Amino acid sequence: MNYIIRKLRQEEVKCLDTFLYEAIFIPEGVEAPPMEIINQPELQLYVDGFGTRKGDICFVAESDSLIVAAVKMYKSVGFEIVDENNEEYIMVCKL
Repeated sequence: MNYIIRKLRQEEVKCLDTFLYEAIFIPEGVEAPPMEIINQPELQLYVDGFGTRKGDICFVAESDSLIVAAVKMYKSVGFEIVDENNEEYIMVCKL
């Protein structure tokens, strides 16, 4: 697979919704929740307003004009809190 790594463009931010949904752990044999689950406030904090705050940055891997992976970095309180001075990093790849 040939790919390029680049910054996410502002007009592509909505693609993070798909990656957020794909990052939800679904045990084998359990039905996947509806896509609307990402609209819950505790999940929206990962995508709502992304790119508008200081420290928000996202790199994507693009292959055949499709975004196939994303790495997000931001200074926002999420589930994996080390402390308020450290950024949270999330990497999601389509499998």
